[in-house]
Amino acid sequence: MPVIATLLGALLGGAWGESFFGAAVGAALAWLALRVRQQGAALAELKKALLERHADAAGAMPPDAATEAARQQGSGHGAEHDPRQPAAAAAAVLHPADAVRASPRAPTGPLQPASAAAHAQAAAASADTTAATTAATAAAMGDPGAMGSQPVMPSQASLAVPGAQVIRASAAAATTRPSSAAVHRDWLAPVKGWLFGGNTIVKLGVAILFVGLAFLAKFASEHVHVPVEARLAMVAAAAIVLLVFGWRLRHRRAGYAQVLQGAAVAVLFLTLFVAFRYFQLVAALPVFVLMVAVAALAAALAVLQDAKALAVIGALGGFATPLLVSTGSGNYIALFGYYLVLDLGIAAVAWFKTWRALNLIGFAATFGVGALWGLFDYRPQHYGPSQAFLVTFFLLFNAILLLPARRQAPGGVFAAGGAADAAAATPGRAAQWVNGSLLFGLPTITFALQLGMVRHWPFGSALAALGLAAFYVALAIWMRRRDELRVTFEASLAIAVVFLTLVIPFALDARSTAGAWALEGAGLVWLGWRQSRRLPRVFGYALLMLAAPTLLLAFNRHGAPQAIFNAYLFNGLMAVAGSLLAAHAVRRGVQAGRAMTGEALAEPALVGWALLWALGTAALQIDQFVLSSHAAAAWLVAGSAIVLGSVALATRLDWPMAAWPAALHALLLGLAALDGLAWLRAPWAAGGAWAWPVALGAHLAVLRWAARHWSPVAVQHAVHVAGVLVLALLGALGGRAITQPWGDAASAWPWLGWLAAPALLLTLLLRGGVVRRWPLAAAPGAYQLAAAGVLAAGLWLWTLAANGFSNGAARPLPHVPLLNPLDLGVGVALFGACQWLRSAPARQALGAVPWLAPAVLGAGGFAWLNAIVIRGFHHYGGVPYRLEAWARSLPVHAGITLLWAGTSLALMWLAARRGQRAPWLAGAVLLGAVVLKLMLVDLSGTGTVARIVSFIGVGVLMLVIGYVAPLPARAVAKEVGDGPA
Repeated sequence: MPVIATLLGALLGGAWGESFFGAAVGAALAWLALRVRQQGAALAELKKALLERHADAAGAMPPDAATEAARQQGSGHGAEHDPRQPAAAAAAVLHPADAVRASPRAPTGPLQPASAAAHAQAAAASADTTAATTAATAAAMGDPGAMGSQPVMPSQASLAVPGAQVIRASAAAATTRPSSAAVHRDWLAPVKGWLFGGNTIVKLGVAILFVGLAFLAKFASEHVHVPVEARLAMVAAAAIVLLVFGWRLRHRRAGYAQVLQGAAVAVLFLTLFVAFRYFQLVAALPVFVLMVAVAALAAALAVLQDAKALAVIGALGGFATPLLVSTGSGNYIALFGYYLVLDLGIAAVAWFKTWRALNLIGFAATFGVGALWGLFDYRPQHYGPSQAFLVTFFLLFNAILLLPARRQAPGGVFAAGGAADAAAATPGRAAQWVNGSLLFGLPTITFALQLGMVRHWPFGSALAALGLAAFYVALAIWMRRRDELRVTFEASLAIAVVFLTLVIPFALDARSTAGAWALEGAGLVWLGWRQSRRLPRVFGYALLMLAAPTLLLAFNRHGAPQAIFNAYLFNGLMAVAGSLLAAHAVRRGVQAGRAMTGEALAEPALVGWALLWALGTAALQIDQFVLSSHAAAAWLVAGSAIVLGSVALATRLDWPMAAWPAALHALLLGLAALDGLAWLRAPWAAGGAWAWPVALGAHLAVLRWAARHWSPVAVQHAVHVAGVLVLALLGALGGRAITQPWGDAASAWPWLGWLAAPALLLTLLLRGGVVRRWPLAAAPGAYQLAAAGVLAAGLWLWTLAANGFSNGAARPLPHVPLLNPLDLGVGVALFGACQWLRSAPARQALGAVPWLAPAVLGAGGFAWLNAIVIRGFHHYGGVPYRLEAWARSLPVHAGITLLWAGTSLALMWLAARRGQRAPWLAGAVLLGAVVLKLMLVDLSGTGTVARIVSFIGVGVLMLVIGYVAPLPARAVAKEVGDGPA
């Protein structure tokens, strides 16, 4: 009704004023008049309802109240006397509870707010909550619907008791307080135990005494004029006295005795070194023999008394001696010869005892001092002795690493009373004797020192890596048949693989730190899970992460690669392999339940890290060695290769996480197809002839073997749908490339090329027999609902674009409306969209919006009819097929006006015959658009034939509509529910 009244007002105003202003004023006045009439009817209905409610309320009042009301009404008091009463009565009808609260005459009683609030407070203070208390509390809160509502449960009522929430929160906090018996691992416990366990004062005293004696010896050598021989003899005599005294106390006070013996051993080392190095009192051979004897003595005392502290003190004193008395002369042969003697003593102790601390002291002191000397004092002329010392120390510490294994072998030797040895021999702890710092740190620092010495040689780095790889291969061959060495056997093989991998990159390019760190990090992660040790795993993760900035620094320093097979390629592939190996180790460790908190996230993180390495390596290679025109094809092939590797890992190892990178393959296909769309490139151009078959084959492999590993079904469906859409887009691009030469860009032929493949795919997807075949059978809903829906929407959008931009010319064929190739193609596209909308999946999905399907099809068909009319004027009237030409053409305007009016007539007539209001209203809206067009456009040229035809034709059609297509009546139930119009 408002639409019709507005249209009539616009027509009358336009006829009266013969201008758009008159039509606008007429429409506004008609709308205002209609609204005034509707408001008057609504007020009448409201007044009637108020009177009925008032009568019902008066009938329900007690006799005394009714008499009082009648008396007040008869005496002139009531609604007429109090001007506020009508509003109050209306408010009482609409919101009774609000009216009771707002009325100044509200009676005081059990439901008065003040007493209700008091009653609610009393109920809150008590433990028992009744229905009456609930009602009173609700009334006090102003809830009009609370009286007579369902009662509050006791658990809810208890919340009103003051302090209940506090008590409940305190109880919850008490139950969640962590237990005091929880044990947290203290990483500083060994240090604290050594410093504060036993006689701490004696330990500190001996350390201070040792330092004092060292400085005393140096001071005496400079200031005291006593024969050097006598001074050194007195110091040695004091050390021997301490040694004898400590030995005699070994049974009564073992800890005190061991500290004294350790100090004596350190002083003897100091005395011998000073006598040889500074005073040349003893020749090299005798002092060497004496130092060997002292080292052997310290080792023997430590082993005989099971005194790790004695060995540690002796080792610390021995290694500190040359540093304390050094004069900076640079005699590195004497220094490292002395350290070699000390390390031989450590090896002798390791024959009997598994003392990690002693081994680590020797390793850290020897290689730490050696690295510092190499950094500041090494010269090429030092190569021979330096290489000999490095190889000797490397072999010696490998022996120290493996010596504890002899006690793991069947019938192995155990030192009596050794707690550490007993723990190492416990079944289930066979790998605990392995020292990860020596196992992986020793080859790392040895290789670093070797690189420092041979970095200037041609292929020196490659030869160093090859030598270490050969050593560890030989070591692994020697250990392969010994069960007690199975962990070191596997680790040696891993290290050998690392160095063998480094040989080729070092031979071709020296920028290989990233790959080495990645593989070493993978080895540390694997060993950490194998030994259930956290620290190696943490270091392994760190090395894997540090590989990327290392390679970036190398790129900034050395620039882009010049050959296809280059160090960046090898290092990138090694980083991919290391990340995947570490991820698989994490997966197995998490399955065994040995992970730290949150460590399970390391598996997807490492898989993603491997994918980033692979993509970065591919990006560098493509950027440097592939033409820009073929970059999309190269990315398709490289991405498909990465995906096929992911699928192979997931299938071979039954590894779901490894299958996730394959889900991104669909994204790669989509981006490549959109790139072709942006450039309107045929799928077989620029390398696509060989790249797209590889990519689509990889997509089928992903659907066959990888999709089943993706737990969210939505991801599987998305990949299935993406494949169909990419195939449809490729077919559309290919069809356009084929038909484009048949005509110009505005003709029908290029547009028909876009249509063929998507329409064929949509037809196949809607066939029941095709859906029962793989891959459609794996996700029929995804194909028939999502993929087919997108194709249907694409066809619908194609009809709009084709109608808007194509003039329909199809030379050499003539243009016949509705029978030309373009109109036939539009009909096929709309029919395909209609078929999908009528399919069972679409009807089920669009059940909540049943009007959407006819609206979409109606809009497409209406646009098509307009295009047919305009194309007719183009081909038979000479109107150019451009928007500005249509706007200036009076015949086109007249034809469009008559088309719209005729369409509205047909739509409203059919709706009236079927009793459907929605289509009739749509026709009315279209008719309103016709009238507005007449007012805005056609009214400006009343003298032209086209304008006259427009107005007369529309007027006649509107008369016909008013006669044959009245507004269908609403359903009875809806009329009752809607109330007065």
